[in-house]
Amino acid sequence: MVFACAHAPPPLLHSTPLIVLGSSGGFRPLVRARVAGEPIMLLVDTGAFRSTLPLDFVRARNLVEQLRGTEYYLVDANGHGTQMQLLSGVSVQFDGEATAGKLDFLVNPSEAGGQPILAPQDLVRFGWSLTIDLAAEELRYEPEQVALKRLQESPTVPLRRVDFVSCSNEEASERAHRVVNAKINGIATLMLVDTGASRTMLARNNPALPSMVEVQGSQQRLRSVTSTGQSLLVEHVKLAFSQESFVLDVVVSPVPQACAQGALGADLLRHCTIVWGWNSLWAACHTPAETPAGR
Repeated sequence: MVFACAHAPPPLLHSTPLIVLGSSGGFRPLVRARVAGEPIMLLVDTGAFRSTLPLDFVRARNLVEQLRGTEYYLVDANGHGTQMQLLSGVSVQFDGEATAGKLDFLVNPSEAGGQPILAPQDLVRFGWSLTIDLAAEELRYEPEQVALKRLQESPTVPLRRVDFVSCSNEEASERAHRVVNAKINGIATLMLVDTGASRTMLARNNPALPSMVEVQGSQQRLRSVTSTGQSLLVEHVKLAFSQESFVLDVVVSPVPQACAQGALGADLLRHCTIVWGWNSLWAACHTPAETPAGR
């Protein structure tokens, strides 16, 4: 369940480097910042409902008194539910910026929640956009029309508007999740845009799974926001998004998703420049020349 609430003014951000870490075929986009004066790395996670901090960090920085009474019940990709409190007005200064601003965070009490998360919708305001470019390793906040003009001038990769829907259990003011149309092995499916997922993931309710029944997968751990579960890694899956084609090794989760049927992860989105607007989504994608990791 989610509820609408007012957001604090975002911290100043013009442009800051992304650190894109690759491991075992997956990728994780991180950004350096000082949160409550402490240097940390935030995972840039478009699949997150809100930005989060681990409870141990909140206690260590004496931020407990800034907790509101508001609580949110969140369910992660493994189907594990956790109650989180809202922490308001935390000082955040991004790498390369001279001043700090304020940002609200949810506090993750679980032992698996050690990675601080930056959710784009906590930054973006009306008329502005966050450009997420994993290939160029840059996070840029600017007026949406400025971002579109700059990317539309690219002579090689076309910028396309991507239709999306939100999760049915979200208030319109939250603008948290963006679910888009994609094709898996030629079968239409609804996928969450999720830079926080290191690999593209298919949920148990994905309609393309019957096309893979004869494919043997290998067991993998699926680490999510509040828990770690089991999954299968399936090789060489064909995926189409934003009029481009990809071949990926994808994770198959045994848990269905209420909002979507899977997630487009950073392994695919590193081939796209994403413009995350207030009520719009744009993508400039290119089909990769290389084969999936390990080939």
